[in-house]
Amino acid sequence: MENANPLISTEKCAACTHLRKRCDANCQLAPYFPSNRTEDFQNVYQLFGVSNIINMLNSVDDEQKGKMAESLILEAKIRKENPVYGCLAIERKMKLAIEEAEKELEIVHKQNAFCKEMAKSQMQK
Repeated sequence: MENANPLISTEKCAACTHLRKRCDANCQLAPYFPSNRTEDFQNVYQLFGVSNIINMLNSVDDEQKGKMAESLILEAKIRKENPVYGCLAIERKMKLAIEEAEKELEIVHKQNAFCKEMAKSQMQK
């Protein structure tokens, strides 16, 4: 028999599937790790563990739990891609890109000032 309430999924969430346990209606991780986010849960699980995930989700207000889960997923994904530096590697890369852009902008300002000066001197002749 199919589930009478369409809001209640009959599928296990990614967390319960990974942990091989029954997923009931009050599963704390089901809203953040539905069955189609198995890889996301596995990454977060490897980095933090289930009890830490639940503790971190419980440490924030209900309206911020979704953002906390997305933050954990992003941190775990980045840590998987770069296990040594994680988010720090991205921060350093972005900082270098900003510094390069600022240097380039400074050169453009100098060139612009030079061209204005040249145009001004041509008009005075």
